[in-house]
Amino acid sequence: MGDIVEKHLTGDSVFKEESTLFREYVPDKLPRREKEIARLTRDFKPLTSKKGAFSVNVAIIGNAGIGKTSIAKYFMERFPKSAEKVGKKVYCVYYNCYTYRTKSSILRHLLNKYFNVFSTRGFSDNELLSDLMKSLNKQDSHLILILDEANVLGGEDILSFIYIPEAFEFGQSRISTILISRLTEFNSLLNVQLSERIHDKIQLSGYNEDDLREILGYRAELAFKNNVVSTDVFDQVVSIAANTQNARHGIEIFYHAGKIADQEELSYITPEMVRKAKAYVYPELRSSVLEELKEQELFVSIAIARHLKKDNIAHTSIDEVYEFYKIVCEENGETPQAKVTFRRHIDVLAKTGIIYKVVEPVGGGKRGRRSIITLQDIPAEVLEEKCTNILEKNEK
Repeated sequence: MGDIVEKHLTGDSVFKEESTLFREYVPDKLPRREKEIARLTRDFKPLTSKKGAFSVNVAIIGNAGIGKTSIAKYFMERFPKSAEKVGKKVYCVYYNCYTYRTKSSILRHLLNKYFNVFSTRGFSDNELLSDLMKSLNKQDSHLILILDEANVLGGEDILSFIYIPEAFEFGQSRISTILISRLTEFNSLLNVQLSERIHDKIQLSGYNEDDLREILGYRAELAFKNNVVSTDVFDQVVSIAANTQNARHGIEIFYHAGKIADQEELSYITPEMVRKAKAYVYPELRSSVLEELKEQELFVSIAIARHLKKDNIAHTSIDEVYEFYKIVCEENGETPQAKVTFRRHIDVLAKTGIIYKVVEPVGGGKRGRRSIITLQDIPAEVLEEKCTNILEKNEK
């Protein structure tokens, strides 16, 4: 076994630096998003003022794979360093709300990691917020809270962060926010109170073919050795990504095609490898979303996929899915949870974009309403396979 491990650790690969295609990687340049980065920087310029501390709230919205998170992380890595040069201490902290789903979990992590305040679960959110403000005041520092997939957190919890500065005099604010969301989900969050407190809304458009040539060319150069990606293969990937206007789509195709080339022990990527990679990548659904689901949420996802696939139907109902869910639980040696808890899992899957849930009237609206569940971004067969693989991996 040792020989096999050594062979594949030291052997040839098409990758020069594989990690530059990872979702978490933020490159030194963000081609075609320079204007948006400059705009975001201007928005937060008041935080460097010597005349006080001010609160700024900005939303970055747009479809998947067009640079929302990358812009925020690029800014996050650089703004605190620039602020420090003018004597301002700024924390810029990123949270993906798929992972940190409540205000409490964000506050506890913030206090523990950045301010050495180790709170117990007995403290209320208001007490945690008070501890956070005391810590910021003590350090004479400012916090920029980046909330990715902010819709999962919900409007009320977002507003509670935004309302904090209003308890202090003008020029004494310590907390600002950057909200990241797809347009549809962001619009569902908006109400008068939240809308009035957003200072700037940066709405990103999809990438055109010229944009993608520059972006994907830059990423391919970072990731692959010379002569791995031919002109024909590069054009093929650009063409696929141009259909979705999604740079992440092209980057993930490059990654999976490169992995296939390594598995087949070839020194270049072929058009067939690109086609295989394309069949695996679904641009509207982050692959890591599924990996962040809890066990019961994976069971529910499998149940929905099985029902839609088995009966070859476009949509289903909560009651119908619940019957399939009970079978999935039994197969995995778990006791099915009550339907009220099951409904909460459905809501989580809808918020994360894995499923779509629409409430429609029954009997012309006279007999109530029911929830209709469907999949739009990923085939049922693929969803079932991916969730099953995650469960199996977690058991090891």
